[in-house]
Amino acid sequence: MDDRLLKIDEKKKIRIINSAMEEFSKNTYEQASTNKIVEKAGISKGSLFNYFKSKQMLYEYLKIFSVREIANTIVENVNWDEPDLLKRVREITLIKLDIFRKYPYLIGFTKRINIYKSIEELKVIYEKYVPNLYGKVYSKNIDFSLFREDIEIGSAMNILIWTFEKMGETYFNRISVGEEIDVDEMSKDVDKYIKALRKGFYK
Repeated sequence: MDDRLLKIDEKKKIRIINSAMEEFSKNTYEQASTNKIVEKAGISKGSLFNYFKSKQMLYEYLKIFSVREIANTIVENVNWDEPDLLKRVREITLIKLDIFRKYPYLIGFTKRINIYKSIEELKVIYEKYVPNLYGKVYSKNIDFSLFREDIEIGSAMNILIWTFEKMGETYFNRISVGEEIDVDEMSKDVDKYIKALRKGFYK
């Protein structure tokens, strides 16, 4: 992706992205106002169109950014040497929550542009930018001996994957388009599920 905001001040970049995501998440593309975007971002309209030649170019940039920001941040920050699957899932969840704190309208924007897509279809989109990301999350360097001996690993993995994917789908569906998310509530829910899964599946 041609990152037209790469060379500007980080705080300014975040302001522009958040302002644009908020406007595009609360309105259809046609209704979204670049005047409101620049006003909330604290920049001139000339500056915005210096980075993006058109409203459409800004919109397309955000569509790619919203996927790559999550996928790349996970790849770059997760501890891939962690052998405990549940610890890894929790770590990835915390990484995602940090992203949502930084970009509070990212999920709302994602929901607006993917309103008719399923979770499976969204996974395909993420795989396009970071191939085999989901496979790495659930298998790379994982110590399956941590599971109880009477647990069938394949079935346990399916249950774990279904649980966390369903949680993500539930939050995705609960959040209204244009709404800011409650990351603290999400964090508490994840910890509750991980505690129950650890008790049920681990030695």
